[in-house]
Amino acid sequence: MHFHNARGVFTVKHRFFPRYVSFIVALFVFTTATFAQDFGTVRGRIHDAHTGDPLPNANVVLGGTKQGAVSGAQGLFTINRVPPGEYRLQATYVGYEADVRTITVTSDEDVFVHFDLREDFFQIQEIVVTATRTDKLMEDVPVVTEIVTRAEIEEKGAEDLSEVLEDRPGIAIESGTTGNRFLYMNGVDSRRILVLVDNVPLSGKLNNRVQLNVIDADKIDHVEIVKGPGSALYGSDAMGGVINIITKDYGQHLIIETNGRAGSNDLYSGNLSVSGGKKDLNYLLNIDHFREGFDQGASEIEIEKTLSSSVNGKARYTHPDIGNLEVRGEYRQDEQTSESAFMGGISDNRVNIENVNSSFVWNRAVSGRLQLQLTGYYADNFRTYESLQQGSASLDTTTDELYGFKSDFAAIPLEKVKVDFGFDLSSNDYENERLPGVQSRQQTGAFTQVETDMIRNLTLTFGGRYDKITDIEGYFSPRMSAMYTFSSGLKLRGSYGAGFRAPSFIELYSDFPIPIPGMPLRVVGNPDLKPEKSLGGNLGFEYRWNSLLLVNATAFHNKFKDMIVDYESGPMTYSYLNVESATFKGTELQARLYLLPNFTTTLSYNFTDIAQKEEDVAFSKISPHTASLRIVYGLLKNRLKFSLRNQWFSERDILAVSGHSGNLSRVKKDAHNEIDMTLSYTANEYLRLRLGATNLTDHTDKDYGPYVGRRFFFGFQTTFQKD
Repeated sequence: MHFHNARGVFTVKHRFFPRYVSFIVALFVFTTATFAQDFGTVRGRIHDAHTGDPLPNANVVLGGTKQGAVSGAQGLFTINRVPPGEYRLQATYVGYEADVRTITVTSDEDVFVHFDLREDFFQIQEIVVTATRTDKLMEDVPVVTEIVTRAEIEEKGAEDLSEVLEDRPGIAIESGTTGNRFLYMNGVDSRRILVLVDNVPLSGKLNNRVQLNVIDADKIDHVEIVKGPGSALYGSDAMGGVINIITKDYGQHLIIETNGRAGSNDLYSGNLSVSGGKKDLNYLLNIDHFREGFDQGASEIEIEKTLSSSVNGKARYTHPDIGNLEVRGEYRQDEQTSESAFMGGISDNRVNIENVNSSFVWNRAVSGRLQLQLTGYYADNFRTYESLQQGSASLDTTTDELYGFKSDFAAIPLEKVKVDFGFDLSSNDYENERLPGVQSRQQTGAFTQVETDMIRNLTLTFGGRYDKITDIEGYFSPRMSAMYTFSSGLKLRGSYGAGFRAPSFIELYSDFPIPIPGMPLRVVGNPDLKPEKSLGGNLGFEYRWNSLLLVNATAFHNKFKDMIVDYESGPMTYSYLNVESATFKGTELQARLYLLPNFTTTLSYNFTDIAQKEEDVAFSKISPHTASLRIVYGLLKNRLKFSLRNQWFSERDILAVSGHSGNLSRVKKDAHNEIDMTLSYTANEYLRLRLGATNLTDHTDKDYGPYVGRRFFFGFQTTFQKD
């Protein structure tokens, strides 16, 4: 009996023993595979398709995962612990076309991928923010937008923002009497163009205009240009368009870069930039110095010396729960000495400007359907203008303090509906001897924008903004835009909206004499001025063929009402007036050809017609016809690049002050060409040399400019990067 029970037990154990052993073996195999063999590694290299140079700081992402990497100084990248499977691996780099490869990862093996990226000559993969106030790819933006890339800025060796923009279609750069440079865009004066730096407004305007030459090109990553009324998103000043300067981004590794430039007219400039990152913290520091001798901004004014120095920086902290926290700051000092001659009298002048700009940005994705960004900013500009003439001296000082807050919320309530909304608050304190006491102004604005692509191939965006400014009636600015995609290479874009500009402190309250010997001119404000208003838009198509040809054609129309202009209100007295109407209309054509790997061509033409009832007001007209040609030719695998830029300006009308009476007379300025050339050589990954000439044909006009002829410059750029 005992033997029988023992045998039964043995029989039961014998029956389950193989299963038990099999389970242990299976568990061991699974555990071993999981911890030892279930991951592969993706490695690779990213190069420029034409030069073969490595592309550092390129982003590589495994589709459908959160895994990725950033390439080092030699273009190498590594993604560890990748589960076995098939993936789409995408490589992206600023200014280059994205490339996607399908890869298969197996256990305990390396996959090597070599990317040869090609320059994105058409810029469709660039991320822009200005047109819709949210991040979008250029190809998806429903509003006509232009972009000036960092590659183009370096190609021409631009020194400041005015040189960056000077050969863009529809943009004309003019010099002021103190040598400062301003712009006209599609005929619209720059006082009606909103200029932002990293989405933040600037203080320190001169005659209500941002001085383009005080914004260093060395700190610019790219510039976004949106033409037409933009007050539906940005409020006052965006009547004719918005120009947004986006500064350089952070490096993922330590990057030290220097730029130097020397040339005609005692030109010397230098720049040092240091950026990098470690774990969740990124930083950037930029130091710049500029000096130039003889220049001229008007026939009566000779600029003897210009000096400027600046230091700016920013830092960003990233946390998965908090989001991105970023702080930015800049201090800049500009000094200029000049000599002016009016009616036989000689004046020695000195201008000194101190400018501080700072901002704080918090950006966080609350969920997959809600993103928020909050921005606080502060800017302070102090300007002194001292003039010594015939033994007497005059001093004019201006303090312009601006601070504010901006909020942006992006929500996706439905699958194909996106809503953007937010509000802006700002306060501006302005003090000048030409005004009675300190003038203050508060502005409050709220906006909303809805975007939908529920209809196949059609993207619609509509919204508006309401603004209330101290002592000025509230104003609502609507806008609607649309983009229809006929095919991957053919798109139609259009927008229509309203804009406005509040009268400036000077236009409202000024009362001062113009210090010109023998000409007792006076300028007085007009407290009855109303805000300027605009209503208009543009319609254009874009055609792209096989990454070889891109054609853009745009028609624009912008009608201004109650436009504020200078006019002669009495003998030797000038003031400001709301003109009944002025209409800016025209067409713009641009073609880009990329037929050869080392040869690119850009052709553009702009026609602008300005219809105005008040013919006697002091409104200078731009050239109605302008055209430009840009050729870039690369040799030695694009290490040696030749760039030629030709601008043609048709005959135009100019209103000028004539004689002792101060009366205005209309004169003609002849058509002319301006040609610039740059030759750059990339010696290695550390050194790039540049040689250039501006106004190559030495064209000058002693009465109306350009006043200074041909100039030459030599420059260098060094880059050191540590993995």
